[in-house]
Amino acid sequence: MGIIRTDLWMEEAFSKPELFLETIKQEREDPEDFYRYLQRFGMYRPSRQAEQIFTALKKADAWEKIGEYHAKYKKLWNGPDPDIYIFPVRNGNGFNFGRSRGKSGVTLPGAVFLFLAPVRDRKEWEALFVHEYHHAARMSRLKKPLRDYTLLDSLVFEGLAEHAVLEYVGEEYVSETSKRYSEKQKKHAWQQFFKKNLAAGKEEKIHDDLLFGRKYVPPMMGYALGYHLIEKYKTAHSFSTIANLGRRSEIFAEGMFTNPPES
Repeated sequence: MGIIRTDLWMEEAFSKPELFLETIKQEREDPEDFYRYLQRFGMYRPSRQAEQIFTALKKADAWEKIGEYHAKYKKLWNGPDPDIYIFPVRNGNGFNFGRSRGKSGVTLPGAVFLFLAPVRDRKEWEALFVHEYHHAARMSRLKKPLRDYTLLDSLVFEGLAEHAVLEYVGEEYVSETSKRYSEKQKKHAWQQFFKKNLAAGKEEKIHDDLLFGRKYVPPMMGYALGYHLIEKYKTAHSFSTIANLGRRSEIFAEGMFTNPPES
């Protein structure tokens, strides 16, 4: 369907976002549970400041601008037409993948959720859109149930999405998380924690512990390793985002198995 006019929803019932979620078809049947899930990724909680962000997004024509990005990349990548939902980002959201404050997102089968605030540089919005829409495009190519995705799949998803940002938006818009850690730190994490758990399913606790970095793993290390995985692949192969949208995850990991990052 493309852009869903969530601005009209919020004009009617801004203080009750769980009501919107009753109309969105996802595996979580309980709208309140689904709302809590989306809050983890940055969806707003009703407040005066959230209303101010919403007003500013309308003035900035956020729905129209994201619609332009959708048309552009759908054509470039022969991509899918997921439902795209835009909401204000939660104030103080800490889960922004190393991007500048003011935006976050999550992609689910058939749906892209973007949590935005006004930005001075619209390319920040484009970078987020490219990242999340790349997920949607890759999902449509792989045709794999969400429950069957592994940690390796997730690393490759994140790495490819940020290399799409690099290719289409520019290096300065690649997330800080992607380049946060030293070669020594990445090598240690790969050898100690990731390599032996690449087959962990998306619904297993260790999947998120490693991808997002919890307990003994540095924050967002999975994202840094995913970016490195693709970076390493690109040194030995010709590469473009379009050519690799549907490529199996295992292909990108072959070099890491035999030749992990040097210290």
